[in-house]
Formats: sequence, structure tokens, C-alpha cells
Amino acid sequence: MHSLLHCHFESALRALEIAKPERVGYLRGVYETDAYLQSTPAERLTLLWQTVMSLTDDADIFTEATFRRVVRRLLDEMQASRIEHIDLRIGPSTGRWRWMHSAGDGIDIFREELSYRTALSITFLAGVNMTKTQDQLDALFDVLSEQDDLTTRIAGVDLNFLPYDLPKFNRYLRTLRNLQTGGMKVNIHLGELFNNAISHYVLARITPDRIGHGVLLLDDEALVDFVRANGICLDMCPTSNTLLGVADWNRTSPARVALQLGIPVSINTDDPVLFRTSLESEFSLAGLTGDEYDQVIACGRKYRYGDA
Repeated sequence: MHSLLHCHFESALRALEIAKPERVGYLRGVYETDAYLQSTPAERLTLLWQTVMSLTDDADIFTEATFRRVVRRLLDEMQASRIEHIDLRIGPSTGRWRWMHSAGDGIDIFREELSYRTALSITFLAGVNMTKTQDQLDALFDVLSEQDDLTTRIAGVDLNFLPYDLPKFNRYLRTLRNLQTGGMKVNIHLGELFNNAISHYVLARITPDRIGHGVLLLDDEALVDFVRANGICLDMCPTSNTLLGVADWNRTSPARVALQLGIPVSINTDDPVLFRTSLESEFSLAGLTGDEYDQVIACGRKYRYGDA
């Protein structure tokens, strides 16, 4: 049985796939456009999410009934792919699900549905996208800093940003450290959409519990030494990396390189609906030997956060 440690719950896109599946084809076409093919990885990801937002601009699909169908389909996918556990990145705010009073309402539905599938487990991580405005981030970190009903249900935060967001990273660094000291896990996306100079800057200021992606870190000896010395698991996503142009897993396997360097690795789906992938496809693309596969499965169990 597998553990997914890096999986985004893209609820808007999943709702679209259920309520208006004909629109998903428009998203698939983006990958073939000149605008996409000529863009940097960060620009490609931005273009994809701009398309998602334009396709999901319908409040009528964001109902409680649709949300329950989304959750059930995710659990069905877990069973079909022999996934026993997910550390799932969720939005800590309600977003377009206006019927929710807080994200805790969504977690309640997950837990209710999980009660019927006792072999499965999900731990929730609050997704912190630092490309948001400062006002939005202030409100988000206020929520995360309060010991309330929501924060008791999440295991930590999963942080992503772009180089121009570093001033915002610095603004909330003390809060992130305090959350980590208080027992929350801190995951950070590094070694994916920007160069290793940014990763050096971040890792000199905070030691994350896990790193999302991390493939570019393998090109820097000092970063390899840091990750290995601190026992940080790299949560790699082959299809996402390949489609965004970060690393071509058809040519080489960063997971194999990391394992040979003594760095723990998990294999994951990132945003599975966005990138049209499954865990089976990810392992196929990772190109692992039998022993390496066993190591990755063991890392998944060792480094997952368990039920929160």
C-alpha cells in the first residue's frame, strides 16, 4: 500500500470535472499552445491556473452535494490505486464553497466519508500560496496562529511562492517558525520553479520538515548535504515536473539520483486532475528498480504525518 505525501486538493477543478466535464477539455488544450510551450515553468503553471479559474467561474457548481461527490471520488481513486494515506494540501479558507462557514466544514465531510472506509486515512495541510496579496496572507496566518477548531484538525502548512514573494516570506518567517515550534509541520516547495540561490536563502532561515519537488537541489552539493544531514524527504512529482519543463523524467530519474545520494524520496501526483496523472503513471515515469521502489514505499510510510 502507498502513501501520497504531496497531493493538492484542487477542489474547484474536481468540481468542474464532476459538474461540467465538457469544460475540462479546454484545459487539456492549453498544453499544446505556443504560449504554454514557450513559457518558463512558473509561467506555465500560472497559465494553467488562470485557465482553471476562468473555467470554474460558476457559483452554481460549488454546492455541498458536489463537494461530497468530489470527496467520494477522491476516496475511490485512493482505493483503486492502493493508496492507504494522503497528506492532502487544502485551502484553509472557504474560497468558492460559500456554504462553508470555514474549511473545517469541508474537513468534517472528509471525516464522515472516511468513517465508511476505515482502511484509508487523510491528514490535512493548509496550503499557503504566497503569491496572494498581503491582506489575504495576513488573514490566513491569523487563522493559522489561532488555536481553534480548524487548526486542531490540520497537521501543518504547505508553502509555495515565487522569487518576487521573498519579502512576504520574510514577513511571515517568525510565524512559520512559531508554528513549527508549536508542533505544526512545515513543507516548502523548493527546487522546482526557481533557481538554487533562492533555495539557499530559504534554507538558511528555516529547516522544513519536507520539501516539495526538490529536483533542482540535486545539482548543488551544499544543498544535497543540507537535505541529507537534516533527513528531509523530497516529495517528487515526475509528471508535473515533466509537463512544466522543470525536469524531463523521460530522460533521467531525479528520484534515483536522490536515493543514490542517500536522500529520502516519495513519489506523488502533485495536482492529479490538472496534470492528468495517477500514482501508477508516476511510478512508471520514475523508472525505479525494485529495491528503489521499496525504498520509496518505506519513505512514504516513515515521513507521512499520520492522522491529525
